[in-house]
Amino acid sequence: MKAHWIGSDATIHINNLITVRDALGALLADAKDVTSTAGDSIIAVQKVIRANGGFGEVGIELNRAIKEVLSIAQATETAEFNVDPVAAEDYNKLVEECSEFDSFVTNFESKKDELMSNWTAGANLEDAKTKFKKFSENSETYKKYMNDAKENLGIAVSNISKLG
Repeated sequence: MKAHWIGSDATIHINNLITVRDALGALLADAKDVTSTAGDSIIAVQKVIRANGGFGEVGIELNRAIKEVLSIAQATETAEFNVDPVAAEDYNKLVEECSEFDSFVTNFESKKDELMSNWTAGANLEDAKTKFKKFSENSETYKKYMNDAKENLGIAVSNISKLG
């Protein structure tokens, strides 16, 4: 998108999309950390039960590492303006991603609420609540960033197609 949509307004929207991407990466890392911490607690209980002659499968600790994601540098301010016709493909992808993000947020909220209604104590619950709450609180801003970028890129693509 950076190569196909260039302009001062494009820079703002692209940088906002990078912010959303970074927030999703942080959420993934936080979710994996929370899951690993909760899993460690369950494994500890299983080991005690097993050591006392009980039955049950003792699980293995989860790997907390996440695949390193290539960072995307923020777009730099420019006085140049250009919309490559290929930006129409970027627009179509962004429309799809906006829809997928809306579904993701709805699903995330539902699963988060279900998890928190069942998880009442221990295994670093307060840290999990804090991390998930942060994403929840910012999700409307992220939706706005994505929809604003979609709307503005759509206008740019429409305008450039009228010139051709």
